[in-house]
Amino acid sequence: MFTNLKEQLLPKDAKDKALTPAKEQPAKKPLRKRMSQAGRMEKYIEGIAVATEQSEKQGGKELAGCLRAAGPVISGFMRVMAVLVPIYVSLYTRLYKLYEKLPKNAMTMVFGAALCFFGGTFVASIAAIEAARTMGLQRLYGDMMVVLEQAKLIGAANEEDDLKDEDGDGVADVDQIPPHELLQRKTVVAMQAVEQPALLQASVGNLWAAYIAVLATLKLQFARTTALAVGIVEMVKFPIMRVTAPPLALALGDELKHWTETLIDCTMYLFAIIFAWYLQMIIAAVSSGLRGGRIFADALVALAVERDWMDKLPDWVAAKPYDPDKSFLDEVVMYGVAVAGIAFQIFLGFQLPFPVNLVLWPLQVVEWILRIQISWN
Repeated sequence: MFTNLKEQLLPKDAKDKALTPAKEQPAKKPLRKRMSQAGRMEKYIEGIAVATEQSEKQGGKELAGCLRAAGPVISGFMRVMAVLVPIYVSLYTRLYKLYEKLPKNAMTMVFGAALCFFGGTFVASIAAIEAARTMGLQRLYGDMMVVLEQAKLIGAANEEDDLKDEDGDGVADVDQIPPHELLQRKTVVAMQAVEQPALLQASVGNLWAAYIAVLATLKLQFARTTALAVGIVEMVKFPIMRVTAPPLALALGDELKHWTETLIDCTMYLFAIIFAWYLQMIIAAVSSGLRGGRIFADALVALAVERDWMDKLPDWVAAKPYDPDKSFLDEVVMYGVAVAGIAFQIFLGFQLPFPVNLVLWPLQVVEWILRIQISWN
């Protein structure tokens, strides 16, 4: 009875649909293995090359040829970065969690010790941070967070787009389209993912302006380094040229001997700049050693007072009640750590020991980029 009543209440077309067997939808094939990051990067490069060829700018074909020739190098670089970036992101995330768990004074001691023992190695980076701090480091940090948040949205949208298989053939759509269409598609995906383009534009502009300002400040600050290198070259250029030019010209042969003076000149400038930066690192090592020693000593004393360790020391070491203005304990710790840090840096030739060099490798890359831009631009 209830079945008949239900059939009477249903509209005619609904009853027809209910009586008609549903068509089976073809099952989509599971998505097979996606194209590798290196292969995807090669398609991006080819897409950029095609877009460059189609542009009306002069030299477009030559630039496209250069891009295609550099494709294997860029692809190999991206392959290495695809392995290294997740490793360092995970490492720094764990270090940040450890930083949040440790007491504030203990972390200050770690920072002071790191500055004392490794500060000379990062002379340009530390100077850049100081310059950025004078320009409002908190505002720059806010702009950087905006860029990172929008980049995360773009990354999530890109991953979702990579998994799309609208035709259901088991192959991702992005792996089937031509390179120039892939470039256009990813550009649209990125633009759609950005929620606040005006804010992103302002943040990127602020960061770029701050970078240019910091770089200009560093150029003025380290101008004496480059001037010292040029002065050294001018002083020793003539005698070195007289000694090394004849054998080098003979080794190059008649076809390349006109490069003799240029090669010697560039080599001398390179070694002079390296020597000038070495002297600058010595100055920075002394400065960072003293500053790091002071930070370490103040944090250690504050931690000792907080944990009541001062009460266990004899009066000739720390009088009771302890007053840092009337005690030499913090100065003894400061200069002791500073001397140890400066000697450590000079003894190692400002090279980071293992495994610190692996942990701080990204900072070393930034340091060398800054030095090259300061010295050669």
